[in-house]
Amino acid sequence: MGEEQSPEVKRLRLTGARFEHGHLPIDSLTELQKYQELHRIAARAKWRHDNPGEEIPADFDDSVRLAIESINEGSADIALGFEQIAVYAEYRVAAEDAVDSAIAAAYSDTDDAVSLPDYINREESIEFRHTATEFGETLKGEQTIEVYRASPDAPPVSISLVTRPEAVKNLVFDEDFLVSEAEQLAVAKIEPREASLVGRVIVIEAEKKTFTLELADGHTVKGWYKHDQEKIEDLREVIDSPSEAPLTRITGTLSFRDGRPFRINPVDSIEQLEFDETSWGARLAEFASLLPGWSDGEGEQISSTALDAAQVLLREVFEFYEERPGVFPTEDGGVLIEWADRDSVLSAEITDEGAFELFAIGRGDDDGEHAETLDVRQALDFLRGGDE
Repeated sequence: MGEEQSPEVKRLRLTGARFEHGHLPIDSLTELQKYQELHRIAARAKWRHDNPGEEIPADFDDSVRLAIESINEGSADIALGFEQIAVYAEYRVAAEDAVDSAIAAAYSDTDDAVSLPDYINREESIEFRHTATEFGETLKGEQTIEVYRASPDAPPVSISLVTRPEAVKNLVFDEDFLVSEAEQLAVAKIEPREASLVGRVIVIEAEKKTFTLELADGHTVKGWYKHDQEKIEDLREVIDSPSEAPLTRITGTLSFRDGRPFRINPVDSIEQLEFDETSWGARLAEFASLLPGWSDGEGEQISSTALDAAQVLLREVFEFYEERPGVFPTEDGGVLIEWADRDSVLSAEITDEGAFELFAIGRGDDDGEHAETLDVRQALDFLRGGDE
C-alpha cells in the first residue's frame, strides 16, 4: 500500500566480551524485538489518536518493522533499517521521536518520571512503559546496550545492569498518573511483585521460551521461563488441554495491568496441585487461586503448605464428624476449619507454615481450650476430643 521508501537507519551497539567481533547471540535478539515493539506501540497510539473509531490497517505494523542492515566488528554494532510504507511514514517518525525521548529521559541523571506524548493514552502508556522496562533485561556483568538517537549530536544512551534499576523506576512511576488517590492505586497495581498464580498451562512456545496459563475465570497470563531446563521439563509435565491439564501453581515476578495479572517473568517455581474431588477440595482449589490483597486489599496468598495440611486434616475429620465444617481462607495465608453452632465452637487454624492452632469452647465456658502443634495426628486427637 503506497510507495516503498529507503529505510532510515537506527543504531544499537552491544558491548562486552560476548559481543566482540560483531558476535550477536540468538538470545540477544529479544532486545531488538523489544526495541521494535516500543516503536510499534507508539505508532499505533498515534494512529488511534488521529483516526478515532477506525481499525488499524492490516499492513500498519509492517511500516514499523526493523531489519538488521549490518553488524560491524569490534562489538555488535548494529545498523537497523525501518521497512517502512510511505503512507504511514508520519506515524513511524512520531514513534521514533517518542521512543528516543522516553529512553533518554529514563536513563538521564535525574530522578524525574518519564512523560510520554499526549496522544498515548493510559492503557497504551502502561504497555509502553512495561515494554521499556524489559529492554536490556538479557544483559549480564559489564555488558551494555548503547542506543543512538536520531539527533547526530546526541550522545548514546547506555543501558546496563547499573543504569537499569533507576530507569525502571522512572518509567513505572509517571507523575502524570499521580493526580488522584484512585490513579495512585492504579499505578501501584502495575508494579511487579513476587506472587503466585494458579491455573492450567495450555500453550508452550518453545522458540520464544514462553507459556500461557489459563486461570479459573478464563483469563490468560503469559509467562517466560528463559533457559532453565528444569523448568522446561516441569512445564512439559503440566501441558495439556484446559479440561485435562493439572492445576498448577506458578510463582515468580508478577506484573499487573488495570488490577489484573497479565505477565509472570521470570518464573521461579512450577508446582502441580492436587485436590480431592469433594466440596472442600473445590474450596481449597479456590483458595489456591486467590491473589495478594484478596480481602479488601489485604490478605496474603494461601500457602501450599497450609493447603496440603488442610487437605490431610479434612480427609480424616470427615470420617468421624457428620456435620460438615466451614472452610475459610485466613488473611495470614492459612486455612481455617471450623464447626460452630449455638452451643459450641471447635476450630483448627492452619498457618501458612503448616502449624495447627486449635480451639474449643462450649456454652458457659469462659476460656475454652487451646492447643498448638505441628503434628496432624495430635490435631486430629484434639478435634476428636482426646478420645484416642
